[in-house]
Amino acid sequence: MRQYHIGQTVVPYEIEWSPDRSTIGLSMDGTMELAVRAPVDATLDDVEAVLEEKQQWILEKLYGLAEQDDPPLDKEYLSGEKLLYNGRRYRLKVASSDVSEPKLEFDGSQFNLTVPEHDHVSTRRKQQAVVDWYIRRAEEELPERANDYIDKLGLDEVEIDIRPLRRSWGEYQSGRIALHWRLILAPRKIQDYVVAHELAHFKHGDHSDSFWNTVGTLVPDYRERREWLRVKGGTLTV
Repeated sequence: MRQYHIGQTVVPYEIEWSPDRSTIGLSMDGTMELAVRAPVDATLDDVEAVLEEKQQWILEKLYGLAEQDDPPLDKEYLSGEKLLYNGRRYRLKVASSDVSEPKLEFDGSQFNLTVPEHDHVSTRRKQQAVVDWYIRRAEEELPERANDYIDKLGLDEVEIDIRPLRRSWGEYQSGRIALHWRLILAPRKIQDYVVAHELAHFKHGDHSDSFWNTVGTLVPDYRERREWLRVKGGTLTV
């Protein structure tokens, strides 16, 4: 783990060298560690130059994460608890039946979790059923959020992967984008911001003024949506 010093502030960071990158990118999540993704032909001096250029962004990100809302308390997946879906909280009802594994369904107004009636069901097994449902919904719904933006940007068909991401809500790499499945918990306007952000990288590799101008043509109030995600992103948990 390397360290970058901004005055008295020490920022730990790791460099991920990638043959698929042409520019140096930075990201930071709740761990307060800076992730640097760099092309394989970049030097440490190149990385240091970007860190120098992005000092203000690093400080804003660092202090902003410290101000984020605390994540909700761990769930036990009992009747009466609520689950997030597209930015709304829906009541959970748990019932037992002749099934082999827990299964979650959504009827439009509440979640229904069916568990085996003659078996002790751990919280972990119930949670896995919930996660499986969210992933399926994310795979069905999140790529559809991209259709209008793809047309507006004049892009050909774009491959979109739905998977867990370690340090971000979305990633662009090698002409494809990946979205974190937990975005399905967020309001649709937040999903749209992340999708638009990643698609804008098809036109601009870095976070330049031109990049943000492109995001702004797709999502005019992107600053407000970005701020919502910065503050509330930690609450999007299962």
